[in-house]
Amino acid sequence: MKIAIDDSPELPKAVSDGLTSYNRAVAGHAEPKTLNVSVRDDTGAIRGGVVARFNFDTVYIDLVWLDDALRGQRQGRAMIELVEAEARKLGARQSWLYTLSFQARPFYETLGYKVFGEMAYMDGKHRRYFMRKDL
Repeated sequence: MKIAIDDSPELPKAVSDGLTSYNRAVAGHAEPKTLNVSVRDDTGAIRGGVVARFNFDTVYIDLVWLDDALRGQRQGRAMIELVEAEARKLGARQSWLYTLSFQARPFYETLGYKVFGEMAYMDGKHRRYFMRKDL
């Protein structure tokens, strides 16, 4: 056996497949489903979006971005609410995410997310907030 840094393109898929196989053997079969949402302008250019995934009874919101010019117009709220609604249809009972102290904690709190954990980030200059919401 050899343990080493490995930047090969096949490694992430191999690790994901191995973990998925193990999880299915222990917890049962559940196929993760992506729940991505985009905001596009009239030319089709992406101006914002959410990258999320649903598995078992949880939706995990991985990435959220909205062009600065669109903030404050309820576009962010609409994106998150659409992900949550689709996740509920699939059986989600909870949603979780993390955000950084210089990002969007107050925004998520207005949507009903609550901090369940936090930790120092960037040598203590910032905080990482883990947030969840019952659906």
